[in-house]
Amino acid sequence: MDIKKLSLTKPWGVVEVAIERKKVKKVRLRVFPNRVIKLSVPLGVSDEWIDRYLISKTKWVEKSLYDFKSTEASELAPRIDSGVSTWILGRQIRIIVKQAQFYKIEQKEETVWIQSPAIGDKQALQKQFERWCQKQCKRYFQATVDRLYPIIAKHGIDKPTLQVRKMKTLWGSCSGRHSKINLNYYLYKAPPFCIDYVVLHELTHFLFPKHNQDFYEFLTVHMPDWQERKRILDYEIVKGLEY
Repeated sequence: MDIKKLSLTKPWGVVEVAIERKKVKKVRLRVFPNRVIKLSVPLGVSDEWIDRYLISKTKWVEKSLYDFKSTEASELAPRIDSGVSTWILGRQIRIIVKQAQFYKIEQKEETVWIQSPAIGDKQALQKQFERWCQKQCKRYFQATVDRLYPIIAKHGIDKPTLQVRKMKTLWGSCSGRHSKINLNYYLYKAPPFCIDYVVLHELTHFLFPKHNQDFYEFLTVHMPDWQERKRILDYEIVKGLEY
């Protein structure tokens, strides 16, 4: 991967652009929330053409960098507006709001597109985004439970039902009596391997209600690196959740 230098105005100065030559038909320039800049170009494109193209995109790159700097992605509940970013499944995702005659939200790679006839109503946008996010995380969490449930199913445990709630002190909890798992709504911000850890942790409690030696031995057999996943969740992800 080649690196090109691009001169921007203050406060950015000279930035680096990672150049990827790939078997693609179209040129693609991307600016990520962590301020990494990547340009994908077809094989055979000359350095001179790339230099001219980057110079032509200077203003666009500056605007993208400014949009990401103007908001912090670590907010628990992001202020919904065009250009802000949030965490979804361990990735910083940019939110773009567009005026439309209908309500619709869809995610395409690193961007969530919100369409609404009431873009000036921040409270309505917030509720629209949270309803969408609630459905997305419930679907993802349920798929994770379904995938990991066979680990305890062979021990005669019925599949628990899933409830998603906003919690401020726990990533998850469970009730053996009601055969239910509760997962934190904000867990959807964490990487998938951390979500797997929380789900398996709660499933294991249906076999071993207490955090005793049997509990941790079972967890270690089925997820040997659970301690590292927990560390990432508690010391890296938790910073952005204001726990």
